[in-house]
Amino acid sequence: MLKSFVTKTLATAAFTLGVSTVNAAPADGAVYPVDGPVKELSNLLSGHASAKADFTQFALSSDGDRAEDSSGYFVVARPNRFRWVTEAPFMQEIVSDGDYIWIHDPDLEQVTRKPATGQNNSAPAMILNGQIEQLSERFSIERIDGNESGVALYELKPLDAENATFARIRLLFEQQRITELSMEDSLGQRSMLVLHDLEYDPELPEGVFEFIPPEGSDVILDPGQ
Repeated sequence: MLKSFVTKTLATAAFTLGVSTVNAAPADGAVYPVDGPVKELSNLLSGHASAKADFTQFALSSDGDRAEDSSGYFVVARPNRFRWVTEAPFMQEIVSDGDYIWIHDPDLEQVTRKPATGQNNSAPAMILNGQIEQLSERFSIERIDGNESGVALYELKPLDAENATFARIRLLFEQQRITELSMEDSLGQRSMLVLHDLEYDPELPEGVFEFIPPEGSDVILDPGQ
């Protein structure tokens, strides 16, 4: 059960982060006057034209046991383009060219293609899209820790706990940059996504968001419904 939870939740985090890290907020990174945790999060999640980072992702059981470690890197650019590459313990690519999402599993010689539209309705996607005011209609939002050195921790809890996918979501910021995303289900199992060396507006290589299925791969067309 833990493995199923890890696979589903970490894939959601990876996918939505790739789609949503850069959004339509001011590209100069300006932080405007805040009014409580909802406005603070809106300002902290202001976007840029593009971004890249290394990542580590793993799961924690309710007993604190760590499992399913993986690591890699991602590159994202507005609108809705990204390349998310898991390098260890196995290779996987998730690429969005803006029209389609391509999921490539080299070990299986398999590629899945699905539409890129309609993928931003989950809580993690709304968070990373900066849709905090809309999110506040479904979650209570509190700043539970923070200090003058630029570290801040926010916690979201569903207003309708019985029908919620997540029992708790936590966001950690350092120097106004998101560094950790933690999601906990009703059984106390947590998925963690940790970002390293996050860089905004980097120079990106040409064709980084293009994907051509390797010769000999099985291509599965997922309608995304």
